[in-house]
Amino acid sequence: MLSMSANDLQALLAQAFDEPELEARLQDGKADPVAVAASAGYSITAEEFNNARKSWENWRISSVHDEEI
Repeated sequence: MLSMSANDLQALLAQAFDEPELEARLQDGKADPVAVAASAGYSITAEEFNNARKSWENWRISSVHDEEI
């Protein structure tokens, strides 16, 4: 079972996929992803976000590729 913050992380990343502005804010190296998540209504930890970042990039690339086919 996922923790509440893990559920929030999944929801945040799904929302960011659909909202380029939110995605850009999360990818901004100067922004605090925990604060960005909080402003979007989610509670995550920096560690969770950092651990998920690589998987998120791979998922986005495969999702975009699937849509183009």
